[in-house]
Amino acid sequence: TASAYIIAAALAPQRCEVELAETLRALSPTATPNPRLIAVADALLDRNGRMTRAIQAIGRGAEAFEGIPFELKIAG
Repeated sequence: TASAYIIAAALAPQRCEVELAETLRALSPTATPNPRLIAVADALLDRNGRMTRAIQAIGRGAEAFEGIPFELKIAG
């Protein structure tokens, strides 16, 4: 899920980090993006901590044996 969030943020830089994180959560209640990957991408994409804070705000996803596939559209 971190990769989906990072790719969407990289390919749609105009998209709000919070809106993107909330969309990710709505599409996948079990999503728990890796915070280290998010932090690295946040720095590389010059998002100034906004990606990290947005992912922290949605919190850990629901416990599940395995996640359910989802589709995250790149364009807002």
